[in-house]
Order: sequence, then C-alpha cells, then structure tokens
Amino acid sequence: MGYWTDLRVWLLRDPAKLIRYLVLFVCCVIVIVQLYECFSKLHDPPISTHSYYNVNQTIEMPAITICREPPYREDVLSQLSKGECPHPKYATCWLDYPFGRIPLDEFFMNGTYEQNETFYSFGLGGAEENVYIDSSLHFYMGRCYTLRPRIAMKRVSKPVGYSLMLEHNVGQTATSDVDFVSGAGWHVFIHDKRENFTEINMKGSGRVEYVFVAINEEIEIKLQSQYFNNVESRKDSCSNQEGYSDLKCGEICIWQDLAEKTNCSGPWMPDVQHQPCNDTDSIRDLIASYKAVYESDDDFDCDCLEPCESRIYTTYVQSRKEFRQPEPRTLIFIYYTTKLISMLEERPSYDATQFISEVGGSLGFLLGLSVLGLIGILEHLTLFFCGGCIKSLQLKHEKKKLAAANAEDDASQSSAETLDVNEVYIVNNEKLTKY
Repeated sequence: MGYWTDLRVWLLRDPAKLIRYLVLFVCCVIVIVQLYECFSKLHDPPISTHSYYNVNQTIEMPAITICREPPYREDVLSQLSKGECPHPKYATCWLDYPFGRIPLDEFFMNGTYEQNETFYSFGLGGAEENVYIDSSLHFYMGRCYTLRPRIAMKRVSKPVGYSLMLEHNVGQTATSDVDFVSGAGWHVFIHDKRENFTEINMKGSGRVEYVFVAINEEIEIKLQSQYFNNVESRKDSCSNQEGYSDLKCGEICIWQDLAEKTNCSGPWMPDVQHQPCNDTDSIRDLIASYKAVYESDDDFDCDCLEPCESRIYTTYVQSRKEFRQPEPRTLIFIYYTTKLISMLEERPSYDATQFISEVGGSLGFLLGLSVLGLIGILEHLTLFFCGGCIKSLQLKHEKKKLAAANAEDDASQSSAETLDVNEVYIVNNEKLTKY
C-alpha cells in the first residue's frame, strides 16, 4: 500500500479529523495574511499627524526679502546696451549689446541698486546688529536683499519686531515688470530663515508669504506661524541637513537644465558651471527659456528633498496708511502679537509593542493558540508529515537492537555449553580407574 492509500484509509476511518484539519488550514491562511500585514507595517509604519498649540518662550523671527519695483535703472541699462532697455527681458537690450567688451555681470550689477540705496534704516528689536543682510540677483526681480535674524526674541510686540524704512528714487512708472502691480514700491517676501528666496513662482508658491508695499506708505504686518515636523519614511524622504534649502535646490536644478539646453548661463545663475552667453542669439534663447519656466504653473521634475522641519508664516495687515515724507520712502513693521504657535507633527503610529500585540491577538483569536497548544500542533504536524520516516527509523533501530541482543544471547549460550563439556570431560576422567 502506498502513502496516499494509507492517507485515504486514515481519513475515512475518522472523517471528523478532515473537517478539523480543513478549518485549521483556513485559519492558518488567514493568520499568514495578517502576519504579512503586521510585518509590512513594521517595515514601513503608517504616519499619523498630530496638531496642537504651543506657547514658546522664545520666538523665531522669519527672513524678510525685499525687492524693488521697478528693479532696474533704465538709464544705465540703455547706456550699456546701446539701445532702449527698461528691463533685460526686452529684445532691444540685446540687439546692439557690446558682447566681449562689457561683461554681463557688469551690466546686471550696475543696472540694479545697492544696499545703501534700498535701506534708509532697519533693525530687529530696535537694533541693527540683530539682523544680517545678504543679497541675491534675479532676472525679473533684479537685486533683492534678505534680512535674517541673529537672535530669537523673548517678547512679542511691535517694538521688538522688524522695523524697516526703505527709500525709493522713482515715482510712478509704466514699465512695471509685474502685471498685477502698477506703480513703484517694494515686493516683500516673508519666509523661513533657512530658505533662500527664489523668484520662480512654481518653487516659491505656498512656502512664501507675499505683500506689496507702495512708496510713501506705512504698513504694519502681524505674523502667525505654523511649525511642521515631517517624519522620514521609505516612501517619502526628507532632509535634516543644516542649511539645506529645497527652494534653492530646485532653482539650481532649473538653471542647470536651461543652461544645458542653451549651452550658456546668465549672471542670475551663479551656481551653474557653464560659460556666460556671448552673443545676441544665445542670450535671447536663454531668456525665452527662462521666461517659459517662470510663467509656467507646471511642476519641474527635480530630485530635491523636502525639509523635515519647516515654518510657514501667515500675515495679517494690521494697518495701512500714508507715510508723509518729503522723500519717496516706505515704513514697514513686521511683528508677532502672540507666542501661540500652531504645531503639526508627524509620528509613526506603529511600533514593536503594537506589532507583538497584533501578532498575539491574531494567533489567539483565530487559532486559540497558547504556547502549549502551539507545541501540540507542531508535534501533530511533525507526526503527520514525517511519521513514515520516523517509523522506518524506529523499525531500523529496533531491528538493529534486536539483532544485537540475539547475537549476545548466542554468544552467551555457546560459551556456557563449552564450559559444561569441559567440566564433564574432566569429571569423567577423574572417575576412571587405572587400567
């Protein structure tokens, strides 16, 4: 009889066992599926978001980027380019431009405004030393200046916030570069101090707060902030690197792509390793490509990580009134009125303790298993699948043992009979008389 015949006979002898084992098999499949889900969640835990309010003892001030409108000196650009040039985006700037004699860097730097031509006074908490300023050159916005705080403030009120007095030398203009703004003034961008300002709308939207302030205007801006803490997962990565800016990373990525297409770069693209454009056709191609990206609402494919920690600022205009000065100046106050900050934190919602609880619950609920019950099932499974091998090994062992015992008995019987014959022979010899 074969193995399957024995199995069929065994099942027909007790059909209830078939039902029990089928139920056990189905339960095992369900348990395996649930265990797979548990291990998957342990490998890539789900993320939950917690929202709460926190009262900070120190307040982190944002960075403030100031860009002039109009951004360029029209007279300087026209003089250097040998043609009518209110802004470098116009083709008339490049038709007669003396390439090879006047570097593009000189054209853009001389055509924009210095720091002392932008700020009449500035400070944080009433002191200039609490702020440091750096500048950045942009194609559409010209030269912008970013103020970053050196210290965190311990109080919230107008006197301990930013106070900026900006001076302008141009009245109303018809050559405004920004369509939704008519007139001279200032573009004010409020953003995280760890981020670098970029004029590309597709990278700055949603991360930068914007306010336009006209000349001869006094404005008070109240701040509120939200703090975001993202958890790095296997699907969504983020960066904890100090000084990392995803906006700057995206801007460099776009610059690099444009420079490779036109095989040259512009002065507003300082981190691109390409030669500056040196003729009219190349600079116009670069400007046309940059304009298409600047005005596009589509996202650009760049492998830039999001920061794990970030702040987004919301502004509320408290007051806006005329600033009466003989010179074209603007007064700006930016401050907090509360220490209450909205916190949004991501946290892993699955850990080793929950994993053990779910595994134990699945096994106990579906199979009614305990440690002793699991040992019993393993014993039955071992006998079921390996019973034939175990029996054959046991029979072989018993046969060997029986053979050894038989051999020992034969040896003992043989030695006993020999002794008896010898003893009998000796005794008989002793009883015989001499002949």
